[in-house]
Amino acid sequence: MSGLTTDIELIKDGLRLDGRKVDELRPISMKVGVLKRADGSAFVEWGNNKVLAAVYGPRTLHPRFLQDNTKAVVRYIYNMAPFSVDDRKKPGPDRRSVEIGKISAEALENVVMTEDYPNAVIDVFVEVLQADAGTRCVGLTAASLALADAGIPMKDLVAACAAGKAGDEVVLD
Repeated sequence: MSGLTTDIELIKDGLRLDGRKVDELRPISMKVGVLKRADGSAFVEWGNNKVLAAVYGPRTLHPRFLQDNTKAVVRYIYNMAPFSVDDRKKPGPDRRSVEIGKISAEALENVVMTEDYPNAVIDVFVEVLQADAGTRCVGLTAASLALADAGIPMKDLVAACAAGKAGDEVVLD
């Protein structure tokens, strides 16, 4: 038997431990325009997750050597507040946050019409205020809403969700 397997029962009588069916999402609430000084913003509650996203730009990218004369650069800064988890998290970016920011920026670059803004930058800040699993999905969804609120042209909105396997059941989250 592998050291990675556990005997924790996640599904009993077709329901998860929190009472949801395997294909049922947590309750979701979304609101845009929550920050007055940002060009676009959104607040998303997804189960017990609470995430705030703010967008600034497009604006001229400085220093100039970072500019791309064919398109805008999308920067995505993901941060979990120290109080967002039960065990206090060290403030500031960590390796996981940097990785999530990079992957999320790549996802947004595929939908934002970056070619409309050469030599520009679009900054997306995502702050996890309360975490309860799945924060990268909530953050990406909030970022997409904030971009739309900023009026930045996109091919479509990005909605993220995750799926996994618990025993023989595929579960949606």
